[in-house]
Amino acid sequence: MTDLTSSGRWIGAGILLGYAFDIGSNFYLQPMIRTGDGPMGLFAGASSQPGLVSLIVLMGMVSGIVSVAIAALVCQLSLAKPFAWLAFLLLALRAASFGMGGGELASYQLFRSLGDAMLAAPHGALAGLAEPVWSLVTLQRDGLHYPHLLLGGTGALILYAILLRSGWVPRWLAIAGLLATASQMTGVFTGILNGEVLFQFLVPLALVQLIAGLWLVARGFSGGMLPERIKFQENQ
Repeated sequence: MTDLTSSGRWIGAGILLGYAFDIGSNFYLQPMIRTGDGPMGLFAGASSQPGLVSLIVLMGMVSGIVSVAIAALVCQLSLAKPFAWLAFLLLALRAASFGMGGGELASYQLFRSLGDAMLAAPHGALAGLAEPVWSLVTLQRDGLHYPHLLLGGTGALILYAILLRSGWVPRWLAIAGLLATASQMTGVFTGILNGEVLFQFLVPLALVQLIAGLWLVARGFSGGMLPERIKFQENQ
């Protein structure tokens, strides 16, 4: 049997870990790849910093695995409940997001490999095509990045809908999560339409995720034990 309080704390810890990895990678590590202006600044930076590129990929993979694990635990907690279908939908979306994120992370390894080749032959044909190659790889990454963010927001929306229906967290926190994910999805959708994400729409979800993670680590889920445990006790 699974204790709701400890499960909630594990989920809170997972939310905080994914939060730290995603924020740290997107806003701190990834900008560090570039070591100069223009496309060669990115290719040369990726080539000269293989450890940084590997760390970005590793953090992205760990974050994706943690999100799938959270969804799997929510599925376990939701068995035999009316909203169980939402939990399995969440797991499917997290699995799809993990696969999409892998394709996005591969672009950083591609920048590194292309940088190695261009620096090995600085006057070669590939180096002469640095700008169109950079545009191609960047467009490929962005083509995955925005749908990946939108899919992640959809998963968060479903998670907070589950928390609202289950009563495992205070109602105000679940509603704040729903509103924040709607804001995030709106901001990302503008990026899909015109190529520029409205970051002010992403801030509410970042704040709510931080608050939710800290709340769950401190308090866990409320509601005692799972229905299977309660049913077992009632039959004694």
